Parts: sequence; C-alpha cells; structure tokens
Amino acid sequence: MGVKIARAKRIPGLCIGLAGLAMAALAGSATEAKAQIQLTPDSGRYLIQRFVAPNEQWAISYNFADGTLTGNVFKTDGQDPSFIWCEFTDIQYADDPADNSYTLDCFGSNPCTEAPCEESAWVPIGTGIPLPASFVLPPDTQATFGGQIEPIFTQTCALAGCHDTNSQAGELDLSAGAAYDNLVEVMSSQRPAEARITPFDPDMSYLYSKIIGTGDGAQMPMVGMLSAGQMQDIFDWITEGATRN
Repeated sequence: MGVKIARAKRIPGLCIGLAGLAMAALAGSATEAKAQIQLTPDSGRYLIQRFVAPNEQWAISYNFADGTLTGNVFKTDGQDPSFIWCEFTDIQYADDPADNSYTLDCFGSNPCTEAPCEESAWVPIGTGIPLPASFVLPPDTQATFGGQIEPIFTQTCALAGCHDTNSQAGELDLSAGAAYDNLVEVMSSQRPAEARITPFDPDMSYLYSKIIGTGDGAQMPMVGMLSAGQMQDIFDWITEGATRN
C-alpha cells in the first residue's frame, strides 16, 4: 500500500512525524512506543496518547460515530502544538482484532489564533496511511463490532421473517448498518426495564440473555443456536464497552 505525504511549510513537524509513523506502520514496527488508551464512559471514543516521533506526543481520539481520528500534536522541543484530523477510509477486520488494519487520510493545522477559524488552515498531510490495530485498539481487545459482532447478526439474525429490515420481529432490525443503533442502550420490547445491550454489563443486556437461553420466550436465534465462540464474542464485546469499533 502506497503512502503519499504532502509537504506543508506551515506544519513541517507534523508532516515529518506522520511520514515516520506511516513508514513504521508499513514496516510493522509501529508498536515501538505503545499507546495509552482509555474508552470514554459513553463508549463513544477511544482516547489515545502516545509518542509518534522523538519530539511529538499525540493526544487524539478515535471517534466511532463519524469514523475519525482527531486531536492534538504536542511538541516536546518547545514548538507550538499542532492539530490533526484523519478520516478512516478503510478497515480490514480479522478473526483476531489484533490483526485488524486501518487506512486513513489525514489533515493538519496550526492553532487558530482567533475566530473565525478558517477551513483553509487545514492542509492534507497524508493519504492512504496504514495503521496497525495496536495504534487504535486497547491491548488484548477480544471482539470488535465490525469484525466479530455485526457479522454474527447479519448471518444468523437478519434473515427473512426474523430481524431483517422488512420483518423486524420484536420491533428489532439487526441488518447491517442498522443493528448497532437498535441495540445499544435501547430498551427491549419484551422486557422494557432492560436495555437490549447495556455497555460493560452482559447480565443487564437482554439480547445476551436471549442468545444464551435465559431471556423470556424462546432462545434466539430461532434456527440454530449460536456457537460457543459466537456467544463468547458477544459477551466480550459487551464487557469491553459495546463500542461501534
């Protein structure tokens, strides 16, 4: 995968740092300085802090709702901080989340000195930048929504007559692109006091009780139980915060 770095005189340090990051990722050595990562309480983003270059410390966030990586680039040599805005253009999911790969296009800017902040201050600094999972996922992540969870719903639940867009059995659409918004912190129609998915808490997630056979009515899915591995993936994903990762 090629990496293009656009040189910009206004933010040379940021361009150099990003170029170094891209080359390290391509060489498989982007784990030299492990990220410090924390999930926000609303499961909306990962907050990431790490050194990317000898004189650059990034404090950025992976925002699940809009698929962006944004934040601050602090210089340890006394230079003014810069700002970065990246858009995920491709995510390749793997059976093991640690093997996921991410591709970004990035823009950088110097500080806005006074309002109005101008759009023209943002300049492209890199396209097609590959990043390993270790850059954006907490260590030992067991399941991601895009890699493990949504495919389970698509293959076993979003079927004709069940939880597809047309049928919506139990007022629930689990088709690709709709499942997350219909599950996480959405109250169940069968047990209104309990959410279908409660982040961090499988025991208070009604959908999880349905797939393991402890919920009201029949165990789901109707045709064939999920495998032990699939159930474990859903348990792990909820326990890890039920993020749209």
